[in-house]
Amino acid sequence: SCRTLSNTHNNRDHTPERARASLSAGLARLLLDTYFNHVAECERTAEWSCPTERESMRIRTTLVFLLLSAGCRTAPLSTTAGSPLPGTATVELAVLSTTDVHGRVRGWDYYGDSAESTRGLTREATIIDSVRAANRGRVVLVDAGDLLQGNPFAYVAMKQFSRGANPIIAAMNSMRYDAAAIGNHEYNYGVPYLESAVGQARFPMLSANTYKLDGSHAFKSWTIVERAGIRIGIVGATTPGVMVWDAENIKGRLKFGDIVPAVRTAVAEVRKAGADIIVVSVHSGLNEASSYDTVSTGLPSENVAARVAREIPGIDHVVYGHSH
Repeated sequence: SCRTLSNTHNNRDHTPERARASLSAGLARLLLDTYFNHVAECERTAEWSCPTERESMRIRTTLVFLLLSAGCRTAPLSTTAGSPLPGTATVELAVLSTTDVHGRVRGWDYYGDSAESTRGLTREATIIDSVRAANRGRVVLVDAGDLLQGNPFAYVAMKQFSRGANPIIAAMNSMRYDAAAIGNHEYNYGVPYLESAVGQARFPMLSANTYKLDGSHAFKSWTIVERAGIRIGIVGATTPGVMVWDAENIKGRLKFGDIVPAVRTAVAEVRKAGADIIVVSVHSGLNEASSYDTVSTGLPSENVAARVAREIPGIDHVVYGHSH
């Protein structure tokens, strides 16, 4: 369920339970109506591309998963961005999220040399476009990391376009992402390759707990976007396991701190900068045991998304990835 913000944004409930329970009923109706309208049209036209009964069940299951990944917040209704109407009228904001894309731009399985109907940015783009069309000016799109590595497409992109336009970033630019957290696999091809991608992205790639050796932030910690007169702060963070998995790639360049205190600081900063609502996109698992020994390595925990929601006040919605 979605809560209501007063016209002065004073009626805030920033409990962790609220952050975890943020679901969009309006988005649910839109996705399900779109699906069932498509099925009805298929039955009428008998097109070859219509889903089979098994595929329909998989699509319905996928829709449920997507609904659980899309949060909302209600805020003062406005006729134009930055111009809320007086009184208690509200508008629903939909937060759409992707994670662990791993180079899947097209709906194609390069290992099996066959179509992959359930994954890929091209598949997601159609849903996102539909949601935006039905909720004009009220959609936020974020990613929770692991974009640049993971399949043959990503490998070829690195080999052939390391000095040119990155096709994965180009696709996300076209989809008009608002922000993305930096994942650990972003480092697999080296820091310069990641920095090139960050420079090409027309959206900020965020990590509040990644630092240069002098202690300064290596990347932006947060950003603010505006929808329907509401300022939405977006904070990003990266699992510190990069210090183990890509130690050679970051040696002499970067270091990683504990996600929880870094996000806590970033949340306070973005709130001070004027954010009315805060979304955290973190490339970290929910609460699983770390895959590395935190004692012998001296590194913070790998999977802390649940702690972020539970321990940091002021967060409205948490998007997490990594544990997939």
